[in-house]
Amino acid sequence: MSDKLVIGYLYSKHLNLYGDNGNVEALVYRASARNIETEVKEINIDTKIPEAFVSDINFLFMGGGPDSAQKDVYEDLLQNKGWFIKNYINDGGVGLYVCGSYQLLGRYYKASDGTVLDGLGVFDIYTENFGSSKPRCIGNTVARLSNKILNDPIFIHVNNVGRDIVGFENHGGRTYLNDKSAGFCKVLLGHGNNSEDLSEGFLYKNSIGTYFHGPVLARNPHLADYLLAKSLGLEELSPLDDTIIIASYTASKKLKQ
Repeated sequence: MSDKLVIGYLYSKHLNLYGDNGNVEALVYRASARNIETEVKEINIDTKIPEAFVSDINFLFMGGGPDSAQKDVYEDLLQNKGWFIKNYINDGGVGLYVCGSYQLLGRYYKASDGTVLDGLGVFDIYTENFGSSKPRCIGNTVARLSNKILNDPIFIHVNNVGRDIVGFENHGGRTYLNDKSAGFCKVLLGHGNNSEDLSEGFLYKNSIGTYFHGPVLARNPHLADYLLAKSLGLEELSPLDDTIIIASYTASKKLKQ
């Protein structure tokens, strides 16, 4: 158990598409509102990460970005930061990885021109972009959380919203899970991973990959509190007044794609 939330924010200067930094802001707010001390450690291309720098991180976040930004971080991710991210995830560290970063943690990304980029390989997924032969996956989203999360006692204790999450997606790549049971959610509205099998995202140990922007934690307080409690090793959290955000969440479930 930890009395301080320490967020490692990967590539904050490059991967911040659709306000993904709002996920970090949401966690900081919800921790601070409960008088939990917080610290955000930004980890960018020029950041050296000796063990002392990362040893106290208990939540890791990496957002999405345009293709140009992903190319900027790709080499650094594989050559310099990959060892830390893989060890952190495989050791059960709590984390959230959105859109482009979700893809980079998979086995490979195949571009529309046939170029294949090796991923970090920590998630057992692969992504392919079919170019103009298939439309982009874009629009409002609603999905049912996996049973693994729904049945987790921590989620049951902090959940005052429901079984679903809402968001927004915009991606050209389509992601496929080698283990179909490892999805983060089941799509109720939207495309999800690939607009084919109703899967959305990927859940591995305590790490989540997802295409949901929004930012997803600002729009889904039950998911934010679940990850916050997991990060701190707490079984429950004191309640907050989420009247407005729950009203927004409820309205979002009625939006058309």
